[in-house]
Amino acid sequence: MLYFALLTPLLGIIQVEQGAYAPSVNRWGEPNGATYAFAAYIVFALLGVWISTRGTFFRDSTRREAASVAIPRIEVMKFSTVALIVNGAFCVLTVVVFGGLSVLSGEVGKGEFRTSLGGFGAVAYLILKWLAPTIFALACAMYSAGGKPRGARIPLVVLGLITAIIGASWGFKTTALYILLPGVMVMLWFRPARALLLPAAAAFASIFVAFQMFDKLEGMIYESAFQFILARLTIFQGDVSWFIWDMWRSGEEFANYWITPMVAIGDRLFSMLSGITRDDMQEWVSAHYGSLLTYTIGYPLEGIEEGHSVTGTPFSEGVIAMGAFGIPVFGLLAGIITGWVYAKIDKALSNGRLLSAALWANYSVFFLFGWLNGGEIVTLFHISVIVGAFAAKVLLSMLVALLHAKAPREAALSPAADAGPTNTHVAHTVPPAS
Repeated sequence: MLYFALLTPLLGIIQVEQGAYAPSVNRWGEPNGATYAFAAYIVFALLGVWISTRGTFFRDSTRREAASVAIPRIEVMKFSTVALIVNGAFCVLTVVVFGGLSVLSGEVGKGEFRTSLGGFGAVAYLILKWLAPTIFALACAMYSAGGKPRGARIPLVVLGLITAIIGASWGFKTTALYILLPGVMVMLWFRPARALLLPAAAAFASIFVAFQMFDKLEGMIYESAFQFILARLTIFQGDVSWFIWDMWRSGEEFANYWITPMVAIGDRLFSMLSGITRDDMQEWVSAHYGSLLTYTIGYPLEGIEEGHSVTGTPFSEGVIAMGAFGIPVFGLLAGIITGWVYAKIDKALSNGRLLSAALWANYSVFFLFGWLNGGEIVTLFHISVIVGAFAAKVLLSMLVALLHAKAPREAALSPAADAGPTNTHVAHTVPPAS
């Protein structure tokens, strides 16, 4: 995910500097030095990863061992059954009660769906970003750590389909993919890089299918869905960074960035303490980085109020916050935080702490990658993230308790952050390359 978040914007910036159309800012591109600036950001980000992981991030993961948690086949099957029931209930809530079926059928747009959630919004987002994906991730972790027992694959596939429907019902091209990524991540963690080829192809195919379902080419400059998706994966990822760099280079002033981290306490409490409410949309936008970025590149307040947003990356955030000096600062921050989360997942899986691995994998996909891809550092520590992580941990702990596992397996599934290995036996090891 780090390489995707670093390389795709760079490819987009290169194309824009060569004259490609920048759709996010409605301009044709031109050279402005953004490629070199973003390349410097990449160097600092990789340096940050190397510092925080002491270089282990760049080593072959197949040289390490995956701890066995000695999960019998019956326990894997039990958890898959429980997970199917729970995520099935979440699917009914999202598709039927919340109205996701109208999105899937094309009757309602994704923006209208989000605004129609009303009081259900908090629950719907909790299901999408924490509960459903962590349940699937833990099921995948148990399946993999338990030796992939015969007969457990079909329930896991069905669980994946149900979970993907939850994501797809939001109408975005990538939500069905995102919601499955934590599970795929924990299953493939110790596999060689070539094992990622099939999931990557499936991911591209799912994005293509989602485009056919939820988007149209009318009004665009692209002649085919394939061409649009390639642009979406590159130019759309980098054109805002190109434009923000161009603004800084031209001497334009940015709004005060440093008020935006204050919204981490939640909008309601922030409004109580600051007096800034949605009634004054200009001030409200200035206090929320995602909206501030969208406004900075020229979108009207009305469009932002309707939910429009753009992809900015921490590079843009750093330039808005600190000018050129923000490039090394936010680059190092991106790398250090990525390395820290990577180490959490790696240690949890290496020691057989599957519940902890599922939670950290989910955090890395929805929140760390969300920041690396779109900017807004407050995404990493917002109060809603803390509440969601706690709710997911409680739910997963309850589901694990339903298995009536014995003490060693309970310890193995425990989310304890710093516990040592629960079982010294190794289920499978991949011999180091000669």
